Amino acid sequence: MIGGVSGTAAGIVAGGDTADDGDETTSEADTADAICARALPIRLTPACDDTDEKADGPVFCITNDSEHAVSLEWRAVSPPDERIEFIDCRRIRVFGEFVDVIVTATFVGASDEVGNVIEPVGAVDGEQTIDVRELEQFPDDAIIGSVEAFRGEPVVPGVGALTASNPQFDACQEAVFGEVAVGDESDERVAESESDEESGPDPATLETVTVPAGATTCFTADVDAADGPVAVQLFREGAMIADRSSATANSCPLPVRIGRADPVTMPTRLLQSTLGACDRSRERCDE
Repeated sequence: MIGGVSGTAAGIVAGGDTADDGDETTSEADTADAICARALPIRLTPACDDTDEKADGPVFCITNDSEHAVSLEWRAVSPPDERIEFIDCRRIRVFGEFVDVIVTATFVGASDEVGNVIEPVGAVDGEQTIDVRELEQFPDDAIIGSVEAFRGEPVVPGVGALTASNPQFDACQEAVFGEVAVGDESDERVAESESDEESGPDPATLETVTVPAGATTCFTADVDAADGPVAVQLFREGAMIADRSSATANSCPLPVRIGRADPVTMPTRLLQSTLGACDRSRERCDE
């Protein structure tokens, strides 16, 4: 189902997660199938799990592709069994048992008119990664705005058991469309799902990290008495910008030892090359 939304997008540019552009070619390391999409200036990656007996806990990495150092806050929590995670502008991962999932995505048409696609994308049995670039019903430049999962019938927008909104919807629009073409209409749903945090996170629960421009900073995250995956919620000025779990982290060593005491900063390419070599059997390096 496609519906028009008033407004235009000027100066449309392709995001960093697109394939080659016309005569322009990119190396394998720069394609979307080799590494994660680079559309967002700040990315949170669950890098390595804690299966290594020498590990202090799951390792998460924050990549800063902006031109300035950024100060961020984060906290580790125990993720729920049912969960929707945003990997980037066009990919999500759904955890749980659902009869169907509805994805709402925004796109810009040939005449610069902004529209929405609201489509069911199928059932989830345990864990499923959904990439709208691989689905025919979504235009090539569509970015995900919100996701709704259903445990049973009816599969009708607004009555799902689980709903999540893209925490970087505006940043995705800037990266893919060249500007924020439409406001995030999911603010009310976010407020309802996070009613216990209306005033923002408790500063006492947060850790602070500064990531230099063009670099990646990694750290261990653990939850006392946690039995299973660990999730990291990343905040900037009190607003959550990412929420990822270690359930999908690679079982692989990083180029440097990450301890509990201090975060470790490294060149982003070093991290990407390491994660890309972790498991050659995968069709793509998810993060």
